[in-house]
Amino acid sequence: MAKIDTKSTLTSTPDEKSPSTVTYRDLAFKSRTLVLADGRSFAVAQGRIQTGDTALIAFLENHPEFQREPDPAAGV
Repeated sequence: MAKIDTKSTLTSTPDEKSPSTVTYRDLAFKSRTLVLADGRSFAVAQGRIQTGDTALIAFLENHPEFQREPDPAAGV
């Protein structure tokens, strides 16, 4: 019988914390599809996009048409 490895093979350093889900507001469009350089696509719906994907977050942080919304859990 094969042994199933239940341990994650991914490791992270303290500087590479996986982000929680964040929301961005699209300042230009109510809906559109974003395609990253690696070919993955993500949908903007109702002028917003939610993600925990680090590559998409980096893209959105550097895009002038997206504004990060405050985290409601932060009490803002």
